[in-house]
Amino acid sequence: MKKIVWVILFQFFFSALFAEKYTKEPISWKEVRSQYNWQIPPTFLESETVDLFESILYSEGRILIQTKDSTKQSSILVWNLASKEATRLPWEGGKVTGWTECRGNLLFQTANTLWEMNPQSFAVQRKLVWPDKGKSWKDIVCLENQIYRLDKNQLEVYNWKTGELVSQIPLPFPSVQRITKRNESEIFLISSFWGNTVQVFSPKKQMGMGEFPFPVTHRALFKLAAFGEDQYIIFDPLTKTYGEWKGYGNSIFPLTTKLEVADGSNVFRFSPIQNQIEYQFQWTALMDLPETKIHFVLPKEDTASQVLREETFSSDSNLEVDEAGNRLLVLNIPSRKAGDTGEITVYRALLTRYKIQWNLDPDLSIPQNQNSKLFALYLQDDWFLKMNSPTVTEKRNSLFQESSNLKDVLLKTQEYVASIPYKSGSFEPAPQVIEKNNGGCTEHSYVTMALLRGKGIPARLVWNYLPTETANEITFNHKFVEVWVEGLGWIPMEPLAPPKSKPGVTYARHVVFASLSNPTHPQIAGGDRLVQLAKESLSLGKKIKFKLIVSKSEVGKEVKGPEEKEEGIIPPKTNRALLKGEDLLVP
Repeated sequence: MKKIVWVILFQFFFSALFAEKYTKEPISWKEVRSQYNWQIPPTFLESETVDLFESILYSEGRILIQTKDSTKQSSILVWNLASKEATRLPWEGGKVTGWTECRGNLLFQTANTLWEMNPQSFAVQRKLVWPDKGKSWKDIVCLENQIYRLDKNQLEVYNWKTGELVSQIPLPFPSVQRITKRNESEIFLISSFWGNTVQVFSPKKQMGMGEFPFPVTHRALFKLAAFGEDQYIIFDPLTKTYGEWKGYGNSIFPLTTKLEVADGSNVFRFSPIQNQIEYQFQWTALMDLPETKIHFVLPKEDTASQVLREETFSSDSNLEVDEAGNRLLVLNIPSRKAGDTGEITVYRALLTRYKIQWNLDPDLSIPQNQNSKLFALYLQDDWFLKMNSPTVTEKRNSLFQESSNLKDVLLKTQEYVASIPYKSGSFEPAPQVIEKNNGGCTEHSYVTMALLRGKGIPARLVWNYLPTETANEITFNHKFVEVWVEGLGWIPMEPLAPPKSKPGVTYARHVVFASLSNPTHPQIAGGDRLVQLAKESLSLGKKIKFKLIVSKSEVGKEVKGPEEKEEGIIPPKTNRALLKGEDLLVP
C-alpha cells in the first residue's frame, strides 16, 4: 500500500483572491452569546412539583418559581442562574396567584392583597387591598403606571398606586391562557390551543401587533419571561426546557447553541452541527492503466450555511475553484499494472453546518435589467425550464399578477412549489411537473427556477446532501434552488425541508457541494455523483474500477466504515415538528 502523505494547504490568500468573483454572501459574522451558562441544566427534587399554568418571575439574575411538596404545601424557590444554587424564599403571605416586575420592584398577588417587594432583600415595601378572593392563578403584568391582569378573554386594568380597577380591555383572540411582558408597551399572549405561536398585543392601542412561532414546544411557553431588550428566558422543570432566546423583529433564535448574525445584514445562522468528514477512495486496475486523472466534488467553502476548517488533501491532488465557488479536487494516479489496487483518503475536513435564515425587506422590488454579464447563466432558459411555455407563463401570471415586489414573488413561489406533492420523478421539465402536480426534489427545483427566471430573478440549482444525522455516509441525493437578492447574496428556496414555505429560510443543515446554472456539473459526467474520471481520462473507464465513500462522524469519534453503518435508525417526528421547524429528517 502506498504510504499516504498529508499536506495542509493554506488557502486563505487563494480564497481572498477570488472572493470578489464568487462570494456574494455575508462573510463577516458576529456571535451572540447567552448571558448564563446552560450546559448543566437545573435539577429539582422528585418531591417538588410545578403547576403548568403558573408563570416564572425573572429578577436580577434569579428565577422565582412556585413549587409544591408532597403535602401540597406551596413555597417559592429562588434559583440563582449564575451560581446554579437554589434557596427558598421565607414567604408567609399565602399562596401566590400572580406576579410581575414593576418599576424596579416585585409585585406578588395573593387573595385580597397585592404585595410590593424589594427585588434584592424581598422586604415588603407596601401592601394594597386587592379585589381578588380567588385561589387560582391569574397572570399580571405591569406597563408604565398600570397593572394588567388576565381574566378569561379580557384584560383587567388596575391603577398601580391605588389598586383600583380602571377599565377592561377585550382581547381579540380566543382561549388566551397566559400573558407575559414583552417590553414596556407590548405583552405576549400565549395559549396551548395555538401551538407554539405567540401573539403580540398592545394594551394601549388595544390591538394585535403580529404573531410569530417561538421555537420550543407550546408547553414550555408557559414558563417564558422577558429579561432584556428582545431577550427571553424559559425555565421549565415540566418539559426540561431551560435556556435563553434572542429576538430580531418577529424571529426568535435559541442561544443554547451558537447564534451568529452577519454584519450589516438581516441574516442569521444557528444550531450548528459539527462533523469530521473523509473522502475514502478505492480503485482497482482491471488492465494495464496509463496515468489517470480523477475528479472529486468537494463541499463549498465558507458559505452562510457551512464552514470548513482543518482541511487536508492528498499530496497527489490539486484544487480547482470556479467563479461560483464550486471546488474540484483533481487526483493523479500514476500508470499501473493490471490487478494493482489502491486506497487513499484524498480529503479530510472539519465541517460545521447551520440552520440559516434571511429576513427579507418587504419593500424590496425586483431589480430591472440585472447585470447580464454577472447573471446571464442564471437567467437563461433551458430544456428543463421552458420558462416561456404556456403552462409556465399561465402559472406565473396566476401567482404573481403584476407584482414587482421581490418578497411577495419569492413567497408565492415557495408556497406554491412546497404544495406540489413529493413523488420520485424522472427529471421532467417544469411544464410537465406543473401539469402532473408531483415530482422529486429536482423537479421542484425546475419549477422554482422556471417561475423566477421568467420574472427576471437570477436562480441557480444547488447540488447537496440532506443528511440524516444518524447516517455515517454522505451520498449525493438532494437539490434545491438559490436566488440572488441584492444586498444579501444567494439565498435558499427549499420547499421540502422545514419551514418549507419561507424563502431564505431552511432548518435542514445541508451539505452543499455545488451551485450550478443547470443540472449538469461541467466536470462530472454521468449525473449526480461526487467522483468521476476527468474528461481526458473518460476513455479509460473499462480499465479501472473505483469507489468513493464519503464518511462523516461526530467530532472526537472514529469514522465508522461502511460495514458498521447503522441502518434504518430514523427518530419518529410528529406533524407539529414538521410544521414548526424542529430537527427533522427528510427522506
